[in-house]
Amino acid sequence: MTKSKIRKPVFGVLGLTVAAAVTLTGCGGAQGNSSNAQSNGSGGSQPGGQFSGQKLTLNVFVGKDTGFAQQQQQMLNQFAKDFEQQNPNVTINYSFYSSSSEENTTLQTSLTSNQGPDIFEFGSTFIPTAYATNGFHVFSGQDWTAIGGQSKFFPSALSMSGPSPNQLIGVPETVAPYGMLVNTKLMQAAGITSPPTTWQQFVTDAQKMTNPSKNQWGTAMDPADSFDPWHICWVLAKDAGGDFVSANGKNATMNSSQVVQAMQFWFDWMTKYQIASPSDVTNKGVDDLHQFENGKIGMLVMQSSNDIVGLNNSQVKNNYTYVPMPTIPYGQSSIPQGGKAVGSFVSGQYLSVPKYVTGAKYQAALKFINFLTSPAQQTQFYTQISTQPANMNVWKSDKDLETPLMKAFYQGEQNSVATPFSGAWGNVEVIFGGAANKIATEIATKQYKSGDIQSVLAAANSQVQSALQQ
Repeated sequence: MTKSKIRKPVFGVLGLTVAAAVTLTGCGGAQGNSSNAQSNGSGGSQPGGQFSGQKLTLNVFVGKDTGFAQQQQQMLNQFAKDFEQQNPNVTINYSFYSSSSEENTTLQTSLTSNQGPDIFEFGSTFIPTAYATNGFHVFSGQDWTAIGGQSKFFPSALSMSGPSPNQLIGVPETVAPYGMLVNTKLMQAAGITSPPTTWQQFVTDAQKMTNPSKNQWGTAMDPADSFDPWHICWVLAKDAGGDFVSANGKNATMNSSQVVQAMQFWFDWMTKYQIASPSDVTNKGVDDLHQFENGKIGMLVMQSSNDIVGLNNSQVKNNYTYVPMPTIPYGQSSIPQGGKAVGSFVSGQYLSVPKYVTGAKYQAALKFINFLTSPAQQTQFYTQISTQPANMNVWKSDKDLETPLMKAFYQGEQNSVATPFSGAWGNVEVIFGGAANKIATEIATKQYKSGDIQSVLAAANSQVQSALQQ
């Protein structure tokens, strides 16, 4: 089986280009604002979320789910049909993007011309880039009432909706916390009775499950993947009190001791502890999952629930589970000062409304967002496309979510920590991925030596600093 393709949080690699659109929007747009300050509730909100009886069309711009494309289309069509029956004057039209470049191009064009989609669906790490454009409504208290209130969402998910609680431009639509995937059969055979809670215990347990003569490994790595290296190393760094960028978003900290140690520890799985196969240097995430599905891997970190369908049709069916990630850094017995017990980073899809959407259409947009984030529709996100609801009430009432597998993700979401709210974060992801790729290449060609990680991250840090200043 191959790894299910999911809607990765689309990131703002092209954030600088978007920033150009900000200027254009601010100078010439009817709804533009030349000030960098965002204003709340500028869409003509009316009490009770009512809008006039005039006929109108809502254009909704959505990321394509390549893993469940047909199911997503059917689900969204049904949503449109149901909403239109409840609101006969409103027509819902969907359009889709399949890449960050498509998403970014539409964003630029729309904000420059003050016309385009009425609702944008963004990945969590694109929200800072969208905020930087000053082209989206900051939802007022009245707006949140029309949406159904903030209290129905995970607080962790709201932490990526804007830079502060009163500057939120994104409504959580779905969440995507990560957990650790465990082969229970290999664990039992190794005499391991409970999953590790510290990274030192993780290494010890992985060594017990490793048997190179059987091509069986305690864990797997994927330094050639576009996303996973920063996913894993950022969590390891946060556990130890580090980050890739300072809290104010102005300074690069990718060369800090915590980040260096995080990447060092990750590559030590292969080079020092020998709990991952040397051939993993060319792996991507799909390769790791394929090995796990074949029963050859004991534990995989940073895995999502979207893989359950594939796992249930693989050799490990009935012999796997998800558990929370370890959080205590290697060699320590507790979280160090300044560190956080990070179960996952905040991930998921968000809904935002451009400032050029006003009056009755704005009211209709708020009502449709409330509809999409209500329990009936949120349940469909999980049952139809295996995406987890952002509405906490669904987790408390839906029996399908009350399983041991899903409990790990509920806990993971509650322990999720937001990445820095920086419009340059997309660039940061790419730069870190390039650094990980470089180390993997050195290992593959036997050129890797002590100190290389420190020097590679020092160079990456300079690149990140430049990205932050642009």
